[in-house]
Amino acid sequence: MKKLLIAGLLAAGAANAAAYDLPSSTGTHHVQFNADFAKFNENTRAIDLEGNVSLKEYSASDKTLKFIRARSLTVNMDSRTVVSPADFVMDDDTGTVYGKSGTIDYGSGSGRINEGRFAYKNFIFRGRTVEFDRTKYTYKKASVTSCDEEPPDYQLKASRIYMVPDHYFLAYNTLLFIGKIPVFYFPVVYKPIGGSTPFVSIFRPGYDQRNGFFMKSTYLFRVNQYTRAKLFLDYFGQRGFGTGGEYDYRRPEKNITNLSVYRIREDGARKDRWGVSGGYWQLLNRFNESDPSQYYSQGSFRLLSDPKVNNDFFRSNPFAVSPDEQASLAITRKTNYTLTRLSASGTETRSADSVRFNKANSSLPRLDFNTVPFSVLRLPVLNSFTAYFENARDAGQDFTQKRGDGAWTVSKAVPIAKGLTLSPSVFYDQSVFISTVPGDVNTWTGRYGGGATLRYEKIWGSLDLIYAYKRRMRSNKLELDTSAADKGQETNSVSPQLFIMPRFNTYYKLSAGYDLRNYYDASFSKRVLPLVAEVYYAPRPMVDIFASETYSLSGGSRSFVSQVNVGNKENYIGGGIANYSTSSRAWVISNTIGFRPWRGSGWRVETVLRYRLMSEGGLKFSDLRFFEKGITLYRDFHDFRTRWNFRERTGGVREFLFYVSLKVSEPARKDALEDKSREYWHPWREDGQERD
Repeated sequence: MKKLLIAGLLAAGAANAAAYDLPSSTGTHHVQFNADFAKFNENTRAIDLEGNVSLKEYSASDKTLKFIRARSLTVNMDSRTVVSPADFVMDDDTGTVYGKSGTIDYGSGSGRINEGRFAYKNFIFRGRTVEFDRTKYTYKKASVTSCDEEPPDYQLKASRIYMVPDHYFLAYNTLLFIGKIPVFYFPVVYKPIGGSTPFVSIFRPGYDQRNGFFMKSTYLFRVNQYTRAKLFLDYFGQRGFGTGGEYDYRRPEKNITNLSVYRIREDGARKDRWGVSGGYWQLLNRFNESDPSQYYSQGSFRLLSDPKVNNDFFRSNPFAVSPDEQASLAITRKTNYTLTRLSASGTETRSADSVRFNKANSSLPRLDFNTVPFSVLRLPVLNSFTAYFENARDAGQDFTQKRGDGAWTVSKAVPIAKGLTLSPSVFYDQSVFISTVPGDVNTWTGRYGGGATLRYEKIWGSLDLIYAYKRRMRSNKLELDTSAADKGQETNSVSPQLFIMPRFNTYYKLSAGYDLRNYYDASFSKRVLPLVAEVYYAPRPMVDIFASETYSLSGGSRSFVSQVNVGNKENYIGGGIANYSTSSRAWVISNTIGFRPWRGSGWRVETVLRYRLMSEGGLKFSDLRFFEKGITLYRDFHDFRTRWNFRERTGGVREFLFYVSLKVSEPARKDALEDKSREYWHPWREDGQERD
């Protein structure tokens, strides 16, 4: 017959209770079991349960801690253990465990399960043996997946997995299986499965013609709400191992910092190839409590071992096709009225053979001073002053030069009628060049001038008529530089500018100008400054059109740029064309397409084609050269997402990149710190792209 037994096995005096004299369970840690048959051995103090066995563990407050169902169980009152010799199911706060057999120690909250299967959140853990205590599970000869199919679509098999509920799991010596096929080996996989462990590991395998097969791994760790760190460990089949990292710190009211480093010594090479980039902004302390000024320091840098390193290893970095080095550092003092800045900067560009850098320019140091507009003697005009002084070297020079400049401007806005405003201004500018060669004379050059803007502004847009005038004086003299070729006439022009925005989705811009300088004779067409026309039109939310033309009456088209985009984020088509007077017969064309082959398809395709056409006249094109070709395939499966990238461009780039994003590898939630850092320091990175 069916029997019901209640035992206070874990109460303080339970082990000393007389046979069949069971203490009350009220207020104690106890278990309750139910079975078709029960047999108690008075010598061993063990209870054998058979048939439809269920056992519940209760806390002192009668909360259910564990619930076990099995065909048979043995409860040992002395050792406070429960042994299941056959299949059983155990439920607790963390999830459901299935096992072929096992032992559970209620005294310590630990146990051992053979052939265990644990369903926790959206993951399924398996282990040939599973050992657990009150804080963690240890799986040996283990696997983990988020697929609830049998057999699973994918699984990570590991020699050992440590799982801490509501925190993380850590797997060692893992091999990814897609179905029954082994795909990739990962030494370590770490995944947060709760809100308190901000660590994620990401793996990107791929292949390119130069580096061979590669595996790029990224390990992300969020130290706290302000700090995030990344570790890069890469293997390139034909080049060797590369390592690097990235550091982000963001407290906008105090400090914003980013540092990225990477190095690799290619197989057979004597020197490392490396790159370092980043920057910072730091609010500094005031000198004393009575000082209302704000002090801050900022800097940025991008340093490389050679001009080709980005193109060889960081293909999505825009500097891969614009290689140069640059660095800057500044300290700024800001008050309610002035801004003072002490800085140093420098730039180096690649040499003609693209193997080294040549110094382009530098400014070391430079002092800038600016004022906000202010009044003098309560006069009805605004004054402003700007000045700088620097020790500089310009591109192509092998010497430094000390120079400075200061300009005083007086301006006034005068309303004439409703929507009509006149804004005149006058200025005096004084520049100085201090000789660095003995015997040379320091040079002082003055300039004066002014201008006026007449603006007519309505709800549909605005029309500006701008006049600008600037004259130069002779060096070290307060007289006009009439002996120079341009007679000292640097600027004398009038320029109309029209901006029309009839609707929120449409605007037109048109600007031109006329050169009034009289030191030379020129025809009307040569005096007319280039006309610039620009139009933007978005007739529907999924369509936008842009075109811009710069045209000179005397020289023809200077530049033409156009772009048309149709579609949304997933299904779109875009086309652009550009032409510049520096190579008037060359047309640069760009096409982008993204689409799903059919509605509901798990596949999505993105393509990019950029090429250069040389026109010999009419519609005949004698030369067509692709400088970038690429296709990206996306496929979402039941439990993971995949991406295949094929890319080819100038510079020897031919690569195939395969990316698989498992549920065990995706961040649990959107990371605001990562998004802000990407927008501030790496705006070219796609959403969800953790590195270049």
